[in-house]
Amino acid sequence: MLQRAFGWFSGLNLAQKVLALLFAALFLFSLSYLIASTVLYLGGAGSRAQSPIEQGAAPNTASPSGSASAEASVPNNKLSISSARWEDKKAVVKGSWKGDASSVHCDLLEGSSSGRTVRWWDRSVGTEVNWSAQSFTQEFVAAGESEGGEPLDPKASYSVACSAQFSDGWQTSDGAHVEGTPPG
Repeated sequence: MLQRAFGWFSGLNLAQKVLALLFAALFLFSLSYLIASTVLYLGGAGSRAQSPIEQGAAPNTASPSGSASAEASVPNNKLSISSARWEDKKAVVKGSWKGDASSVHCDLLEGSSSGRTVRWWDRSVGTEVNWSAQSFTQEFVAAGESEGGEPLDPKASYSVACSAQFSDGWQTSDGAHVEGTPPG
């Protein structure tokens, strides 16, 4: 049988040989992928989501309601903004948290804290976090035109909203109005 297959292969021209080898390699790769996927599936590796987020659920941002037993088991996490103001050509937001936070993120919004996200600021400038003081500072600086930055409306009002990842889920702060006049 092997000699017959070799005879058939040697009768092909160069282009047909290349295509036959490519097809054989693709077939072997697909077969090994299917076998490995089946073994992993039957072993249970594909069905072990550890948290509701891994299972596709949204983070729990709601505060606990009701019973004393629910309140006793939920950590006292809190995120707050202490100041938000325009300084020269940037908006500076300062705040703090109580609890076990692993990250803090703020957004600059046009209008109220439920307004639209502004594309003016450079998203590569992250939030500065002081872990021991449980405080943060976010500076919103202008993005360059090549980074998709849009101009600010100097007559519009702006606000900020911040959120933090705690050990029991996401916590969102009350929004804060950015004091002062935006750069024009």
